[in-house]
Amino acid sequence: MAQRIRQTDPYMQILNIADSIRFVGRIKDRKLINFARKTDAAPLLDEELSNMVHYQASVKASWDEMFNEKLGKTNWMITSKEKVKLITLFLDDGLLILSTEPDSEHDLIISKVKQLNVKL
Repeated sequence: MAQRIRQTDPYMQILNIADSIRFVGRIKDRKLINFARKTDAAPLLDEELSNMVHYQASVKASWDEMFNEKLGKTNWMITSKEKVKLITLFLDDGLLILSTEPDSEHDLIISKVKQLNVKL
C-alpha cells in the first residue's frame, strides 16, 4: 500500500516546483509505492479508480518499451485530459507520475524535476 510522504521528502520538493502540480507518486512493479498530494488539491478519482489509472500508466509504459530498440528509450509521456494533465517520467526502476492542472507547462515542470536530481 502506498504511503503519504513527509514535508521534507523529495516528493514535496517536486510538488513545490510549480503551483500547477497536484500530485506526485512513484510506481514500481505496477504499484504506487509512495506519493504526496497538495493539501488544497482534492482527488479527482476515488481509491479504486486511482489504482486503475496508476496501473494504466504502468501498462502504457511497458507497451512503449517494445519500440525502444528502433526509436530509443522513452523519457516521458503526457496524457492531457479536460480536467488534468498526467505526466509520466521513466526511471531506471519504475515510473514517476505527476498530475497537474490542464494548462500546466509540462516541458518546464519535467525540466525542473530532472534538475532536482533527487533519490526516490
